[in-house]
Amino acid sequence: MTGEELRAWRKGRGWTQSDLMKELEVTARQTVVRWEQSDRIPRTVELSIIALDQVEGCNRRTYAMQFSSAEIANRWFDGLRKAEDLAHSWLQEP
Repeated sequence: MTGEELRAWRKGRGWTQSDLMKELEVTARQTVVRWEQSDRIPRTVELSIIALDQVEGCNRRTYAMQFSSAEIANRWFDGLRKAEDLAHSWLQEP
């Protein structure tokens, strides 16, 4: 994902850079500015955006009452890590 695509994604949701900072738990606005000006954003940021899209696409209203977007993304990443660990363990079996 490019910085331009990130900016378009953010603006498509009506979010400010500050809104994106809050959702991704970023403390410096300059970080978001730098991402949006880059040719390629960090993979972890791209995965966070994918996670946010998944939440918005399936059950955003239900989760929003219980968890922040960062908590939802963390839960999604935890599931991904568990799946990767399982796949890795299968590859190690004789």
